[in-house]
Amino acid sequence: MKKTITTLTAITVLGLAGPASAGNSVTYTGKTSSGHKVTFKVKNKRIHDMTAGIRMSCIPIQGGGRPTGGSEVFGFRGSLPIKRHLRYTFMEKPAFHFNEVTMTNDLWLKRRGKRTFAGRMRLQYSFLVSKYPIGTFAIYSCLGGGTFKAKARP
Repeated sequence: MKKTITTLTAITVLGLAGPASAGNSVTYTGKTSSGHKVTFKVKNKRIHDMTAGIRMSCIPIQGGGRPTGGSEVFGFRGSLPIKRHLRYTFMEKPAFHFNEVTMTNDLWLKRRGKRTFAGRMRLQYSFLVSKYPIGTFAIYSCLGGGTFKAKARP
């Protein structure tokens, strides 16, 4: 009787431990080429909740404005499949404008061994800024990007 209970307990523990370890996510952290932090999780061959800082520059494409630049957040909530090149767009409020714009994101990924990712990020968007006299605008085009390396956290 004692052997049967021990065997059943061992089988139950092994049965519960197997699926739990297969579904765990691995958190990766690292730095971008501009010195900002990058974090994301990998689970079931998908990348989840990526957040990174990149350098960004915005220039007026019709003149009549002043160029600007600084840091922008590159990332997404949700998940994407791990592929060599990912392109996705969404509406979000950028760092250099007061209203939502369509952001076009490109992400290139390379796996370096079992516990390291390297990649390249690119972000592009544009927006209008009203000027004086009323009815005149400056169109700004923004482009930014960088590279990153991230390792799995223990």
